[in-house]
Amino acid sequence: MRRIVAGVHVALAALHVYWATGATWPAGDERSLSLAVLNAPVSFAPAVVLPLAALHLFLAGAILTSARWRLSRLVVGGLAAGLAVRAAVGLVWITGAGDAGPAFYWLNLVLYTPLCIALCLADLKMLRMRRLKVAVVAGPLAVVLVGALVAYGYQPTEQPHPSASADSRYVDTPLARLHYLQRGNGSPVVLLAPGASPAAAWDTELNALAQQHTVYAVDLPGQGETRLHDKAFPFDLDGMTRALGQFLDALHLQSVALAGNSWSGGWGLAYTQRHPERVSKLVLLAPTGLDEPDAWSWEILKLPLVGEALAKLGTGLFVHKDLVTPQLVDAMWIPGTYRDNVRSLYALERGLDWSVTERALPSTRQPTLVVWGDHDTILPVEQAARFGKLLPNATVHVLPGCGHALTVDCPGQVSRLLAAFVE
Repeated sequence: MRRIVAGVHVALAALHVYWATGATWPAGDERSLSLAVLNAPVSFAPAVVLPLAALHLFLAGAILTSARWRLSRLVVGGLAAGLAVRAAVGLVWITGAGDAGPAFYWLNLVLYTPLCIALCLADLKMLRMRRLKVAVVAGPLAVVLVGALVAYGYQPTEQPHPSASADSRYVDTPLARLHYLQRGNGSPVVLLAPGASPAAAWDTELNALAQQHTVYAVDLPGQGETRLHDKAFPFDLDGMTRALGQFLDALHLQSVALAGNSWSGGWGLAYTQRHPERVSKLVLLAPTGLDEPDAWSWEILKLPLVGEALAKLGTGLFVHKDLVTPQLVDAMWIPGTYRDNVRSLYALERGLDWSVTERALPSTRQPTLVVWGDHDTILPVEQAARFGKLLPNATVHVLPGCGHALTVDCPGQVSRLLAAFVE
């Protein structure tokens, strides 16, 4: 039995070495392979898969020597615990909990979960310590049960909508009832609510720009006070750009200056690349859009079950905490209790494919303002220079002492740059 189980790990090591060559069989590309194997978009670069290959070889060695060495038996016990966790999670996914793609769902059903169960049982049979066997099974099952209850059973109580401001407007589209703020008169400027934040995060910039422009700050699906009509809405670039297009159509805005911060900068960039005739100028505040990993606190949302559980928690985006008013906290926290907004956090992290926007950067010819804070803890400030290099008509500003949430963290500096750029 030891040889058979060790052979499985050697085969898995060989498969990882094969993927390290750049091959993506049995999928057509790396992203499809990742979604089919892990149900999450992660890198299969050599730096990622070769250590995993080495790990499988190490486990194979531990299995072969477990009859003689106590340390090897402890390693096998840890392996069995990990397999028990994966098997339990796989059983949860088989029930339909979570957002599993069709390829992953069926592979999990017929291959991954049965294989994990079989390997776990084989590892347990190799162990001689009864107490260790009990701990290996009971501990992981308890962890998975609690995690699954939080991820798929618990839902924050939706708080009442805050009182609408005098600037609040709503427009119905096939996808959603979109909420937006409108101020001023003049040429149109559209501000996309920063990712995981409401349109009210643009308050200072709205006031500054409204002196010469008609300014719209809009909550796209999953943000702020917008509510989805389509409960199967796909939180990916196609879905977010389609929602933005429907908003512009509903308000009869043919050509606009467009701005976004963080995720919404990436959505605005993607929309501009797909519909360049509708965007006269583009403003990107610490945007996504490069095919690079996010900070670990966001990357972890890509993990099935883990992402669903952590989506109820927040992240620290601000450097200037004194600027975070109780009103802003309410404006961010209350929409964060809405079911669709909670789902959008992990669904967007998994569904946004920034390799598409990065490839199109050299052909994105709109005048573009790129602004970054040098204290950004979410997206490194070094990315500003890459945007400046890849975008043909970009102007780049790095703001000292500013964090990621630029519209709130450094509103005065951002407002001045915005007003001068869209003039």
